[in-house]
Formats: sequence, C-alpha cells, structure tokens
Amino acid sequence: MTAYTQTWSDVEARIGNRAKAGQVAGNFNTLIMLRVKELATAEMLTEQLPKVEVFTLMNVSGVNDSSDPMSGVDFQSRNEDRISVSEVPMLTPAELIALPKGQAFALLEGGQLWKLRMPLPDPRHDPVMPGSLAAIANEMERTYITNDHWYRQPEGWWHGVPDLTTPSQEDRSHG
Repeated sequence: MTAYTQTWSDVEARIGNRAKAGQVAGNFNTLIMLRVKELATAEMLTEQLPKVEVFTLMNVSGVNDSSDPMSGVDFQSRNEDRISVSEVPMLTPAELIALPKGQAFALLEGGQLWKLRMPLPDPRHDPVMPGSLAAIANEMERTYITNDHWYRQPEGWWHGVPDLTTPSQEDRSHG
C-alpha cells in the first residue's frame, strides 16, 4: 500500500476513527517524510526512534589565593575537563518541521533512519524540463496507463522520449 498525505489528520478525518487510522499507520513498513507543518504528523516518525547518548565536554578552571602571608604559595589554580552523558531524541519534530526543500527523512525496513536529499530541477539548464505544471499534467494525462493494461503498450513506446545520454546539437556547439 502506498499513501501520500499532507497531514496525518487528513487520514484520520477520511477514515473517521483515530484508532483505525493508527492501524493503517502500523502497517506501513517504510515511512518517508518531507517537511511537515503538523506536530502530530512529525511525531509519527520521531516517536518510533530511539534516544541516543550525547557526550558533553565542559572545561572548568578555578583559582584560590592564599590568605597566609607566611606561606610561600600565593595562589593555586586548577583546570578540569568534565564529561557528562545525557539522552536526547535522535530526531525531534521541530527538525522535521524545519527541513529545507528537497530533503526528507526515511524510516526503512522497520526502523532504519535515513536522511534523503533530492536534487531539485533547474529549468534554466534542462532541455527536457516542461514549461509549466499544466504541461506536466497534460503529458501525464496523455500518456497515463493503469496497471491493468500495461501489457497493451505498443512495442517501442519509448521512441518519443528524448535521449539524454547523447549530447544535443546545442550542447556540442557550447562544448
């Protein structure tokens, strides 16, 4: 099953029952989450992660002066390094809410966390980039094939797709 949603509240509203929506979420083996705006949606991923130990190093310095005028020691100093350990969440909901565009976290195979970065298209340098979202939608509508008719596709249907492995005439003139 594949599901796409902006917020987990959308799923709960559609199913009409929080417990049943939780059953749906419990059956996902892979969870990919881009930037989200809803805290509850972010917590779907972060609450499945373990806490991790973080070591903190603190430098401590101190000086004591001597009040004994007969002592040959005027002062004593000390320097210490203190290491403390604390448990913190591996990932917080705030970090998911603040993700930059084109980045995501994926929880794969029941618990492995991966950070993803997706290249964003740059229309200035891509000769096959459509001019608008409407052009993309029109092309998708024109070429859409459902799974139940995949075998009816004519042989060589890909011949209309530009060959991106061979430099175009324009690329050769600039190279």
